[in-house]
Amino acid sequence: MAVSNAGELSPPPAVSSHHGSVGLFGAIGLVAGSMVGSGIFLLPVSLGAIGSISILGWIAATAAALTVAGVFAWLAGVAPQAKGLPDYVEAGLGPVFGVQTSLAYWFGCWTGMVPLAIAVAGAVGYLVPALAGPGPRLMLTLASIWLSIAAAWVGPRTVARVEGATLALGLAPVAIAATAGWLAFHPSLFLASWNPKGLSLPAAVGPSALTAFYAFLGVECAAAAAGVVRDPARNVPRASLIGVAAVAALYISACTVLMGILPAEALARSSAPFAEAGRTVLGLGVAGVIAVCGLLRAQGCLTGWVLVTGETSRSGADAGVFPAIFRTRPGERASAVNLMATGGLMTVVALGTASPSLGQQFSLLADISVLTSLYSYALAGGSLIRLSGRLAPARRWPARLTALVAISASVVLIAAAKPVELAVCAGVVVAAGLLYLWLRRR
Repeated sequence: MAVSNAGELSPPPAVSSHHGSVGLFGAIGLVAGSMVGSGIFLLPVSLGAIGSISILGWIAATAAALTVAGVFAWLAGVAPQAKGLPDYVEAGLGPVFGVQTSLAYWFGCWTGMVPLAIAVAGAVGYLVPALAGPGPRLMLTLASIWLSIAAAWVGPRTVARVEGATLALGLAPVAIAATAGWLAFHPSLFLASWNPKGLSLPAAVGPSALTAFYAFLGVECAAAAAGVVRDPARNVPRASLIGVAAVAALYISACTVLMGILPAEALARSSAPFAEAGRTVLGLGVAGVIAVCGLLRAQGCLTGWVLVTGETSRSGADAGVFPAIFRTRPGERASAVNLMATGGLMTVVALGTASPSLGQQFSLLADISVLTSLYSYALAGGSLIRLSGRLAPARRWPARLTALVAISASVVLIAAAKPVELAVCAGVVVAAGLLYLWLRRR
């Protein structure tokens, strides 16, 4: 993605023919794998503060994610040359919005990674109660951040090993809670925690849906990888929708179970809700194992996203949409400049949002990350409307309707944010506009 001197869209590169090696089930795995991370380990804390009525927020977030997945399913067909979210936006709306999407995505990455480090600190605090206070938690959060930076600095192979080693182990407690956990579910407890604050329906569903959408970030990955999918016109849309539905079923089931095992107030003040539920049902020993699993998965997921974020700014600089200081340097295995910038920015965010409440800090950062992503998804919907003219007449209006619904869903979720969260995201949009002008001048 490059910005021309005239600010016009450069002609798309030719797309070479290929024989995709990934079928429908592999594409479903790409979608689900990109969304199933460690955020679920603390989402029940944020949602527990609202009550079990937040399940309605999960349903609203799932509906929004399905419409966004539909947008990228259409974009995979009308913009096959695109290689990621910024390229999808630029293909239809031009380089101004392409740069905005690139910066918003990068900002959302390093902002959204801090909650993963908070999840690590929360698990350690559960295992060692003396480290559960705000001060020790901040130090643990910073240590988790820089441990991930160090692992990514060693190289991508180390990151891949960390991710692979922690994926199945870390997600086992979530899968168990979503299935076997129903044996310990108490409907009376779930109903008693329905709406402890007495919130109106919009006041409860809107914020919970915004926070729950954090679980669906990455919904665009199947469309971005359409080049390796067999019969992408058929399999990418199906994989996107099935992947979102599968992840939603897993997460909604797991969170519902926890709200029928622990009271809402206990969830809201917990630092490791799955471990807390495990202790209630199976004892302290199992709770410790679950906390270790959550800790390892959060650290592994954070390490992977650190590398992705560093590569995002590096590739953006190589393409001309980021300052030249972030460009690739000959012979480097991992970009020290990009990784140090990522670590420094995450440190500033962790320090600037430190809160006595783990759940409040997690919610604030998760919401900001979601807001920047929703803005990008709304732009992707606008791009689809512009590009829909490439489709056959009978397919244009279904594509445009999908885009309009996704844009509307994104706007509704954005409207549920707190003023301070909206102000931060507005600042990102303004900064992206200034970045575009600066890049044009240079």
